[in-house]
Amino acid sequence: MGKIRGRLLPGLFAVTQLAQWCATVPTLEKPPGVMTWIAALSTTALTTFALERRRQAPLHALGCILVVSVLVRLLTPPDTVALASGLAVLMALYSVTTLRAWTVGLGATAVAAVVEFLPSAVENGFGRVFLNDWLTTVSLYLVASALGVGRRHWLRERQVTKQRLTRAEQERGQAAVTERDRLANELHDISAHHLTSVVVSVEAARRLGDTRPELTAEAITFASRTALETQSALRRLVAVMQVDDVPAPQSMTPAIEALIAGFGRLGRPISVSLPTDLVGPAAEAVHGIIREALTNALRYAPGASVGIRAERSEDALDLIIDNGKPPSDTGSYRLSIGSGRGVEGMRRRATAIGGELSAGPRPDGGWRVHAVLPDARPARQPTTGRRRNFTREQRIADVAVFGSITMTLLSYTLNTAVDHGHGVSLSLLLALLLTFHALPLLWRRRAPWLALAAVGATPFVWPALLVNGVLPRSAVDYLVVGGLVEVAAVYGVAAYGRVLVPRTVPAGRYVQPSTLHMTHPHGNRLSYLPVPAMTLSFGVSVTGAWASDGVLDREPISAFELVLSLFTGLFYFGLVFTAAWLAGWLMHMRRRRELSREDATLTALVWSTKDAVHSERQRIAAGLQETVLQQTTGVISAAEEGSLDAVAVATRATLTAMRELLRSLDVSGRQEVDSPDGRMSPLS
Repeated sequence: MGKIRGRLLPGLFAVTQLAQWCATVPTLEKPPGVMTWIAALSTTALTTFALERRRQAPLHALGCILVVSVLVRLLTPPDTVALASGLAVLMALYSVTTLRAWTVGLGATAVAAVVEFLPSAVENGFGRVFLNDWLTTVSLYLVASALGVGRRHWLRERQVTKQRLTRAEQERGQAAVTERDRLANELHDISAHHLTSVVVSVEAARRLGDTRPELTAEAITFASRTALETQSALRRLVAVMQVDDVPAPQSMTPAIEALIAGFGRLGRPISVSLPTDLVGPAAEAVHGIIREALTNALRYAPGASVGIRAERSEDALDLIIDNGKPPSDTGSYRLSIGSGRGVEGMRRRATAIGGELSAGPRPDGGWRVHAVLPDARPARQPTTGRRRNFTREQRIADVAVFGSITMTLLSYTLNTAVDHGHGVSLSLLLALLLTFHALPLLWRRRAPWLALAAVGATPFVWPALLVNGVLPRSAVDYLVVGGLVEVAAVYGVAAYGRVLVPRTVPAGRYVQPSTLHMTHPHGNRLSYLPVPAMTLSFGVSVTGAWASDGVLDREPISAFELVLSLFTGLFYFGLVFTAAWLAGWLMHMRRRRELSREDATLTALVWSTKDAVHSERQRIAAGLQETVLQQTTGVISAAEEGSLDAVAVATRATLTAMRELLRSLDVSGRQEVDSPDGRMSPLS
């Protein structure tokens, strides 16, 4: 279908060009010769071929058409192959500015204007006709360029939206798996932090109970307290699964320091150096990595010292956790209670936020965990409304529209100056007034209402100049032609004057919308106001200019004729401005429909993702309540009975239940590998 559309326009061009040639040949005073026929047919064929290639190679197509346009005007009779030298260039220029960067489009427009300069100079010389013809052609080139830039911006918006929809679709498909892995990591951290420390203290009390009987009571008390903390942590996790609100960011440094202090109470020296304002994803990753690294040190290097250091470097957070070689009397004692998720879990935490992590032995026999995490803090974006993200090329499009209208007005000024008997100074003054009148169009997208007000105010300068004799009465014609500026201003307000308002979309704690949804407010919101306002302003200024000398058709003008002239002008100007407003409003509604469709699709995907995550949370919460929480209650009961063996059995049973729950979450178990020298195992 795309190939058919791409070839339809060149086909229509060829048929129309041949029809024009056949229709104009009988009207020529001298029948064209064989060479003229060959030139006409060959240039038509070349132009058709170039137009067919305008999407694949727009610059080559434009270059070919420009060369053909020059040959046509030099080798064929005037107006016989006009489409090849006019319309085809516009079509190729539109394709270049649509498919290439704005700088390339700007350069192509300038080249086309220079190339057009040559045949115009050959045909008409460097006189008034030449300037009028060249300015008119260049104004058309600028219109084609502006349309192409607008089309390029529109296509780019659609491409970005398509990528957002694809990303949201992928997030929906991976949401359940991602949430399952995240919760599995949290469950692993809870079991490693709390339950492993219970096993360590109980085993130490059992080994040293004969020589230090006080350790038994301390281990039972510690087991009871830790089991209660584990139960509270699991219940908090279950409660969090029911909450979808995004919590306000708070510093996690105190929580990390409390975590480290808890490990320090188990009898190992720990040195710490942390920033005081760790927040956000980086802080959460630091908390999890430190907890896992300390747990591994507790398992595989009991009694070894640990050093923790986190430093900021530009937009990165550098985290280093070192543990020394364990004392020689504990080097052969390690607990077989790991789940095989340690280093891999730390690495996933780092990569999930765009960081990296490495772990390995140190030369002195210890172990080092090193993570580099992004710690950028993006500024909050205001939630106020906006119109569009006007890029540089969109501002270039406004310049092109301004230039096109200005050149059209200048061309009219040059073309009619001799007919009206205007001198050079008066022609320059009229050109300056028309340029000043069109100047607000440079802001017709960014500030359409302000541009409309400025355009509506400048025509009142003309009646004042006419009354004071600065301008002749014939200058009123230039004011009427300058109504092109009013048309562009009204179109700008209808198309760009409506503000986009952020729309609230569902967002969970772990489900964020992929983009900020923007919609239009309901109702017209005074969007039609420019038509009566501009009609009244322009009608009054034109009527005042016509009646500035108090004469109409060489007769004194009466009040009735003045009012009749005013209402007649208001009627016709109102029709023209209404048509301009309708064109802008249709363009605006087209974009609004696209945004509404995209908004609905993205919102549906976000809701679907949220539902998938919610279902996964409910499943995991049910597993926690049915197995792990019950086993944790058994640890508390065993501690209350004062049986060290019962506490050990119950704790290990809880760890087993936790591992079974992790396996049920499709998290692949990994076999623990004992480190031969007592250091933390990279597979722990």
